Amino acid sequence: MPGLRSPLTIDKAVRDRDLSVLKREASDALAALGAAHAVVSSARLAQIQTIRTEVDRGTVEQDALIEVAGDYQAWQNDQVRLFDALALVLGITVPEGSAFDQIDEEMEAAAADHLNALTAEYQRRLLTDQFEAGPKEG
Repeated sequence: MPGLRSPLTIDKAVRDRDLSVLKREASDALAALGAAHAVVSSARLAQIQTIRTEVDRGTVEQDALIEVAGDYQAWQNDQVRLFDALALVLGITVPEGSAFDQIDEEMEAAAADHLNALTAEYQRRLLTDQFEAGPKEG
């Protein structure tokens, strides 16, 4: 289950990967997630059109259309935000080398502490989201 996997090792990725690799990985993931949202949004729009026809015929209540339209709008909004994030990442210029290659030696200890705090916060967020979602019924 993807929501239950161990968090990504941010510390290792930041220390060991070239910034251009991190940028490419972020871009790839955002593009894939944005495309997935676009596919679902498109399917929801087709569903709206079908339900609209059924509402016009009187075979389905208007509330069904309102519910599906709200769901479609949520998927569409997320899709827009994902592609905005993708455009932002694609527009970032990154230098060659890792993040720590860009930091003066006397600042590396402070940078490492900051990275540890960022890693802990990300892991805390993942765990919080996981526990708030609770077990999936299936």
